[in-house]
Amino acid sequence: MLEIEIDVFSGMPNPTFQLSTREEQELVDRILAQPRQLSPTEDAGQQFGLGYRGVIARLAKVDDGPWSRTVPPQYTEIPRGIRTLPSALPLEFRLGDRPAGGDGAADWLLELSQRKLDIDSEVHEVISAGVVTVPTTDEAPPEGESQIPEGPEGKDAQLVPRGATWWACNSAYYSANAAYFNTPEAVGRNNCYCFASNTLANVRYALPGRRGGRPSVPPAPQCGNVIDGLRADGWIDSCQTNTLTIALVIWPGQDYHFYRVVTAGPEWWWGHKPGATPARYTDNSGRALKQPLSPSNCDRGPYIHFCGYFYQNNNTAYVA
Repeated sequence: MLEIEIDVFSGMPNPTFQLSTREEQELVDRILAQPRQLSPTEDAGQQFGLGYRGVIARLAKVDDGPWSRTVPPQYTEIPRGIRTLPSALPLEFRLGDRPAGGDGAADWLLELSQRKLDIDSEVHEVISAGVVTVPTTDEAPPEGESQIPEGPEGKDAQLVPRGATWWACNSAYYSANAAYFNTPEAVGRNNCYCFASNTLANVRYALPGRRGGRPSVPPAPQCGNVIDGLRADGWIDSCQTNTLTIALVIWPGQDYHFYRVVTAGPEWWWGHKPGATPARYTDNSGRALKQPLSPSNCDRGPYIHFCGYFYQNNNTAYVA
């Protein structure tokens, strides 16, 4: 039994559907015809942005369907990095981020999803724009932890955006640790809220408010209801000593996403993790998330509403 996931959200669950036996056989035929269109679900070398990141197919249950029983011909070359059943097709893979000649499997699955799922027209428009990949850069903050007790002063203070408050949180806790979340066992099991909270919760769809007993985010996230969930989990509006600083943005009515400040001034680097893909320190345009960029003025794709900065309340903010 194959499950298809349209990878388009960061915090909320992605749209999914299952294939019928006939549809499963159609996918088998398309994959065997063009196996190079497959890529690993989590690829550390591929930087995805906020927005559509392709289609994920996974074997949800081993049965007597076409996918479970098909043995590829010896000449079929499955791309490296993809786990397969013994002498069989992959257990899980991504489609859409690699070229496919003619009618690729990703496009066919997206057409199928239009008949099987009630996908909002705005989400469909983002999907139709294609897979969002981010240019790679060698520029990144030094990985590791540091505690800087001073806010920016003198000329460094001029680098801070007018109206910002996060930089003034003395003795904040900083940890540039994207690699910690990008290990094979962690990258697919922790979303943007886990990264922002600096917690390997292993909850693919960690939800603001769930740990606090008030999961207040309905199917249509807005700044107000996500903030209510944050406060239930222990995030507040004023800085505390030796705690985290995060930022919330919203794709109105569709999804939420978080950033975390990972170094102190004068550069003030930020990091984030788009859904189940690798965490990074760049925006959707591949620009380094450091001064003068911040979550309030960077390229965030469809997450157009900036909801504000929030602070961990003396180590009591957790995720679930």
